[in-house]
Amino acid sequence: MNLKYKCQECGTPLGFEGLCWKCRAKHHREEVNNWTEDEIQEKINQVIEKLKTLNEDEFYQTDECDVFQDLMTRGIDIKEISKVACEREIFYPSKLYYKASEEVRDKLIEKIMNTNSSNEGGMLLQCLAMIGDKKSQDTLYELKINPKPWRKNLYVDSDIYAEEGGWTFDSENNYIKLNYDRCFTFEKGEKKDEDGTFIARKRGEKCSHCGGEMLDILVINGKDERFSFLGLDGIITVSCCPNCVTLSEGISTKFNLDGTSKVLDYEGENENYFDEDIIDEMTENSFILSSKEKPLFYGAFTDDINTIGGFANWVQDWEYRECPECHKKMKYLAQIHWDTLMDCAEGTLYIEICPDCKIVTVFHQQT
Repeated sequence: MNLKYKCQECGTPLGFEGLCWKCRAKHHREEVNNWTEDEIQEKINQVIEKLKTLNEDEFYQTDECDVFQDLMTRGIDIKEISKVACEREIFYPSKLYYKASEEVRDKLIEKIMNTNSSNEGGMLLQCLAMIGDKKSQDTLYELKINPKPWRKNLYVDSDIYAEEGGWTFDSENNYIKLNYDRCFTFEKGEKKDEDGTFIARKRGEKCSHCGGEMLDILVINGKDERFSFLGLDGIITVSCCPNCVTLSEGISTKFNLDGTSKVLDYEGENENYFDEDIIDEMTENSFILSSKEKPLFYGAFTDDINTIGGFANWVQDWEYRECPECHKKMKYLAQIHWDTLMDCAEGTLYIEICPDCKIVTVFHQQT
């Protein structure tokens, strides 16, 4: 393809004149991060006024839904928005109800106990998951052990719906946290591994399946005070074959806190599509860890931000793997968008962790 233009900022070849999508996204994020308190309230009011005029099938397609997502990336309290969404019976996207009030929660519970629609019931389960308090948990537990008639038309039980909110529960209704309540990002910088946390280095061994270069795709310095929330005082090394992981069910690594790790057995591919130039492009990136903590949804709505902690931007449905050793649900740890490491790549690599067994699992999603 002959691309006659280049991005006016980063120089990426383009088929049009202007900025590439990454640079446009960066500028928009900078604008959102600089909103004043008055501008934030104005944006909240804008979303509320739009909610008052629409039904549930329309809001997700509006500019105001994008504004709502921007508010979430700023970590703004959205209880005003949740209240109006509930009054209008708009239950999608479920994030409209993140940490909603007890009044809103109780209205949702009443609604879910009386609905006859599996579609509405499924959406209400997700909304309660986003509220995530004890009464929401108890309701989802009750709906699992005593399901409504519409449950038979859903693919999974209410404990799986709870996972969208970053938590679930076991057979005795014990709460299980599936994500971390802190978030850091990777940003373009001058020194790749100055703090011991970085993306992608060559592992020094070949994949036993495809023969491609194995990578330590993420290394986290757990001794850094920014990562005290992980409760792991050492180095977490996440390894994989970048070729096989995009075409398989996932790859797990057993890590030691001294920085060493062992890749566990996995089903790989026979052919390697990652030549040396691609591997070099991936490992020569200039990402460094952000110095400041970010809001939990900072990377939940965009494909150009790599994050540790917080909420993921799931390409498909949320997905929490079982630890290959203890078989408990793993916690979401990080996301790496392939297009940030190699030009024109598709999909996202998700990384989950079992801190008890010191195992990390990586897997790929794309449209």
